[in-house]
Amino acid sequence: MATTDLSSLFSLYELSTGRRLFALAQVVKAADGLGLPPIATHARAALAHDTLTRTLDTRWAARAQPPPLDAVLKPIDAKLDRTLSSLRDAARAQAEVATPADGLAAKVETFLREVFPIGVGAITSLVYVEELSQVDRILDKVRGPNAPLADLVTEIGLTRHVERLAELAEQYRKALEVPKNDLTWGEVRAARARGQNLLLETVALIIAYTAGDTPERATARATLLAPILVQNEAVRQYLRARRRVEDVDPVTGELDLTAPPSGPDAEALFAPHAG
Repeated sequence: MATTDLSSLFSLYELSTGRRLFALAQVVKAADGLGLPPIATHARAALAHDTLTRTLDTRWAARAQPPPLDAVLKPIDAKLDRTLSSLRDAARAQAEVATPADGLAAKVETFLREVFPIGVGAITSLVYVEELSQVDRILDKVRGPNAPLADLVTEIGLTRHVERLAELAEQYRKALEVPKNDLTWGEVRAARARGQNLLLETVALIIAYTAGDTPERATARATLLAPILVQNEAVRQYLRARRRVEDVDPVTGELDLTAPPSGPDAEALFAPHAG
């Protein structure tokens, strides 16, 4: 049985998502101008689909190339380390100016022994996850209605230090968390394939509604197909030169070098590889 897949009936290349969007927007405008609602309606549906496809492209690119963990965590880690040191130093400073009668020096000693039993340096030299665990332990002791050292924090005057430590701990935790992303390459590939098929269906509609040899029909057909054929030729030139197909901005049609690959060579670049 002969295939009825549209890709086998039209000699068109697979366009990147941005190129499809740019071409389809022009088709919609031309179809509206020529008074051909069926073509305009279908092209708008294709536009809506590929708008979502471009979002998937971007999500997949971000998933495939996450920022290095150090780049995100190091600035927060440095602030956290300084805050821990400042908490210790502020407590010591209070003990140094205390009088023997007020017993503050002994309270500070108790505070430091409970909060930094192995010293500040031992905490700040830990790996990220373990350091956060130690900071959480400290916060459990010094912050909140049931914290055993909360009243002592107030008495010694360390409330601001503790609140800052809590803020940084939350930033630290969020930076350590890997956002859950259930997006699969199969979903991205399927969305792109559907977008290409909707484009080919648009071509089929154009041919059907402009069938005939009259000058008016021929002109309408050329006008409606031109945006798609221009992008098709651009892809042909890229492939002929054995270069990666660059995508375009969906609105301006200008090259968008920041766009993730999404054309006929994208799978080789973005699909998961074995091994």
